[in-house]
Amino acid sequence: MYQLNYHSISQPSLGISDLENILETANAVNLEKNITGCLIFHNNRFVQILEGEKKDVLFVYKKIQEDQRHHTVTLLWENQIDNRCFPEWNMAYHQPNKSNLVEFVNNLFLLTELSNSSTTSLLSFWSTVRKIVNDDKIKLYDSV
Repeated sequence: MYQLNYHSISQPSLGISDLENILETANAVNLEKNITGCLIFHNNRFVQILEGEKKDVLFVYKKIQEDQRHHTVTLLWENQIDNRCFPEWNMAYHQPNKSNLVEFVNNLFLLTELSNSSTTSLLSFWSTVRKIVNDDKIKLYDSV
């Protein structure tokens, strides 16, 4: 089993319909290739961890690198793993509104703290998510 995670920045024009299209395509390809993982999109930044057979994960990652809806695709970590960390996870999307944004950011930050960090790739993934969320927490509390 192989695990890879990356970070990227969305194009400024990326909209809700683009995100829905990304999820629809990712769900279909991931199901076909038996890939699991977790995708976080927050503050125009993507952080994703993919796991599956190496050739399949690298195939999907190549497609991700070629996708024009984001840029600065940076490989954070890749390694062999014994077991999947996200065996039952499917792609999902949640769009917080202004009334629950602080709660959403706090919950996401808490998730990064509670996560079982059993692989270096997983540590790298949650550390990057934590940085993105922490940057947002600072902005949110400065504006209150």
